[in-house]
Amino acid sequence: MTTSEAKTRRRARSITVALFAALCGGVSAAAFAFVAPEGSTPLVPADEKQGQHVSNTTFTEASNGDCVNWKPGKDGVNSGFATVDCEQPHRFEVSSREDLGQYPTSEFGPSAKQPDLKRQEELTNELCTGPTMQYLEGKLDPEGRYSISPILPPQSAWNDGDRTMLCGVMVPDATGRTTETTGFAAKQDQSRYFEKDRCVRADGDLTNEVPCEEPHAWQVTSVVNLGEEFPGAWPDTKKQNEFLNKVCTKAAQDYLGGDDALYNSTLTPFWTTLQRQSWDAGSRTVNCALTFGRPGGGFATLVGDVRSEFTIDGHPPKTPPKRNPLRRDAGPENAGNPGADATPEGGAPAAEAPNANPAPAP
Repeated sequence: MTTSEAKTRRRARSITVALFAALCGGVSAAAFAFVAPEGSTPLVPADEKQGQHVSNTTFTEASNGDCVNWKPGKDGVNSGFATVDCEQPHRFEVSSREDLGQYPTSEFGPSAKQPDLKRQEELTNELCTGPTMQYLEGKLDPEGRYSISPILPPQSAWNDGDRTMLCGVMVPDATGRTTETTGFAAKQDQSRYFEKDRCVRADGDLTNEVPCEEPHAWQVTSVVNLGEEFPGAWPDTKKQNEFLNKVCTKAAQDYLGGDDALYNSTLTPFWTTLQRQSWDAGSRTVNCALTFGRPGGGFATLVGDVRSEFTIDGHPPKTPPKRNPLRRDAGPENAGNPGADATPEGGAPAAEAPNANPAPAP
């Protein structure tokens, strides 16, 4: 398995949709709950209450090229499941329609239980990944915001013998819940990035937005569209670093209120870059941020907004040594490495910077 295939599989997500209906005063109402993916606590489908089950034909009729949406409920029970125009806000884009009843085993026979979360992930790899990549014409950023996912029938429909499974893509938030998006996925900038001022926790190669008062690895200073600087083919990492070195250092200075403020913060400008496969899928957006590199490598833990009071690994920033007003330029080989040699317009020289060792890119 290639690295990109592995990442695509890791990003595959499972949603179990359970549709429920109640007859209240002659008016039917549909609601459903879904199971959040990969380590999230599954939401237990609500029991059917008052009245009989009413099948939702909109769900079962959805097919490749359709988009569906629903209204999330605070209690985990959602409503308003419907097929919508893909140019309108939606939470799921259907890439294929599969019939588990045709699976070449008795696994999904008349008395079979719905597959659990682990089996859903396996089914995503077995039945959804190939058709979805074909549907998208290969345009899926393995590091991007879209994830391959299945939707299963509601429990009541499953009990009645419905073995339909929809494959498609969604955009999950940090908790795994679906978020609204517009337009067809293959035509979008699929970059996974964070808005300015947001704080980001890094867990291995996974990044999630968290409140700044919680432990995090960096804080976003700006959002950059690389397509404006590089309108053609993919710029290699060296070219991206040379450009972002200047852009993100300037963003850091502006964010904190000047070059002296940046130096005294002891933080280092940091940025993300795009690999060729991400670029070819249409991704163009990256982040500039501020972080602190631990001497032994890795990101330090920041708590608090870097524009006010914050801590680094549980302590206030140390007062940096005095320095000359001007600093030497850094070579592009150090670009993007927190704590590496000085950047052209910001960040302290390595000999002076308290966080002189680089932290790894996510």
